[in-house]
Amino acid sequence: MLSIIGKFLFHLVGWKLEGDYPGNENSFVVIVAPHTSMWDVPIGICVKWWKKMNVAFYVKEEMFFFPISIILKGLNAIPIKRSGNTNFVFEVVKDFKTRRSHRILITPEGTRKKVKSFKTGYYFIAKGAGVPILPVIFDFENKTIIMKDLFYLTDDIEKDQSDIEDIYDGYKGKIPDFSFSKAKG
Repeated sequence: MLSIIGKFLFHLVGWKLEGDYPGNENSFVVIVAPHTSMWDVPIGICVKWWKKMNVAFYVKEEMFFFPISIILKGLNAIPIKRSGNTNFVFEVVKDFKTRRSHRILITPEGTRKKVKSFKTGYYFIAKGAGVPILPVIFDFENKTIIMKDLFYLTDDIEKDQSDIEDIYDGYKGKIPDFSFSKAKG
């Protein structure tokens, strides 16, 4: 039922989907950009429901209070400690190692403001877990979500990071001025 609702709402607001979701049997890190507005969330939820995507995301554990915790758990949110000596990357890699298949969503910009390069946490999570990355673009200018092919990391972080950033370069988010663009020179 959620699949029908998600598809209906997604198309009702005039959005399109390009590319294929690789399925729920694989483990991978989903990176979504540009992330410039909280409007990304309901649009993403529609696609998640429509395509029956079993994708989780991490939320600081302080957000898990009643009644918000019910909504977060329903959306497949995982509480994570973000204080003290916890290492987020290590904790997420550990999650990958303990699950048969695991897919998590990360916004590599780390903020909804403009950035000139992605943070590298997503990279070290994927590398440490030995899983590929699924690049997903929120193209508000053309009202299209674009799912690219799985990206398999090499041992060259600088090249991989540059290649991944190239995928997103120039796409416009809900707030165009906050959209990602690579640092020039």
